[in-house]
Amino acid sequence: MSKSKIKVIEANTKEVLFECDFEDHEKAFEYARELEEMGIDIKIHAPSLSETLAVSLGADEADLSTLRSEVDDEIASHIHTEEMGCVVCLPEDPNLPKQ
Repeated sequence: MSKSKIKVIEANTKEVLFECDFEDHEKAFEYARELEEMGIDIKIHAPSLSETLAVSLGADEADLSTLRSEVDDEIASHIHTEEMGCVVCLPEDPNLPKQ
């Protein structure tokens, strides 16, 4: 069974307001909806596949924080403001105009 948890977190204080197993995700989203209706600014953290794998292999919170940071950095490195998006990752295609 997975140790992955979905967390409902208060956005300003970062306090975990609710936590449940991934299998009970509907409870987390219902609770989050109720908080938002009350005007409480929240965010939901649902573990990614890579986080779930890392936890199953014994990663602790410091390891997960490093993993999240590295994934965020990798994604950010592929975001460009040009119309074509990530020009770094485009495959070489002789039919496409040169960059």
